[in-house]
Amino acid sequence: MMVMPNLYVGRGTHFGSLSMFPVWAEGPVVAGLASGCGANVLVAEREGHPVVGELALTNLSARPALLLAGEPFEGGWQHRVLYHDLLLMPGQRLVASVCCVEHGRWNAQGAHRRQARRASMMVRAAQTTTSPAERQHEVWERVSRYDRAFGASPTASYVDHLDHRAAWTLSSGPVDSSSIWEAIQGIRAIPGQRGVLIGLGGQPAFLELFPAAAGLRGHLGALLEAAALDAALMPCERTPGRRARRFVAALAGARLGAHVGVDAGSGQALIARSSSHEIRALAWNGQLVHAAVFNRRHTLMDVA
Repeated sequence: MMVMPNLYVGRGTHFGSLSMFPVWAEGPVVAGLASGCGANVLVAEREGHPVVGELALTNLSARPALLLAGEPFEGGWQHRVLYHDLLLMPGQRLVASVCCVEHGRWNAQGAHRRQARRASMMVRAAQTTTSPAERQHEVWERVSRYDRAFGASPTASYVDHLDHRAAWTLSSGPVDSSSIWEAIQGIRAIPGQRGVLIGLGGQPAFLELFPAAAGLRGHLGALLEAAALDAALMPCERTPGRRARRFVAALAGARLGAHVGVDAGSGQALIARSSSHEIRALAWNGQLVHAAVFNRRHTLMDVA
């Protein structure tokens, strides 16, 4: 059992329906981990024959490698995203649980690529369902919403929608996400900042906390890119600071228990859930390494 550290929220920055708040955390940092593009991790299909829900990961780095839930593994037999956080020691190999985000392809297209990007909240929310079969169905349904909004991808691919930013502007909506994309390029983390809270359509959507400030810097751009994709679907409304602070205040003292049945490699998968939030986290050597907190009351969490 672990407890969420005390968190502090700074002043928000707003881009149409996308709001971003810096977050600071009490407690020690966890240094020495390779993450994002700094983690040299080999991604491959299962030996013998590919399996939709599984990929083999091998840490080729000289340091422990931290991989985060929602990272897309592009290529292979189809694009997938990682189901949960995991930690791999140097040389460690693990068959990891993944979800397909490319419903319309099942054929070999070379090796998998890691660009340390992230799935959007709408896609990641589908991964909070319990049953693996339901989880995969919901992920596909969420990706199809982008098809309907931005134009169909030839293979129903979430990665296609990340790549085709020019289509993010909706003729029927008030949000120009192409201009949001340009604006977020200049965003940089504040010294000491270890987390970020993202608001979408006027409400806090999710918060991520990293082991150290360097970890946040390596992932902030990818988080904002994914958030901008969802922002194109939301009403053009800022998330007020009072709502962001209230969301974070509700996390005080939240107790994280073991996420039973989840193989996090050399780390320990943790989970906590209340009426207002769901926390997915990873611990290592008794320290909290990463946490993602979802607002269960946000419209993007609704499972169709």
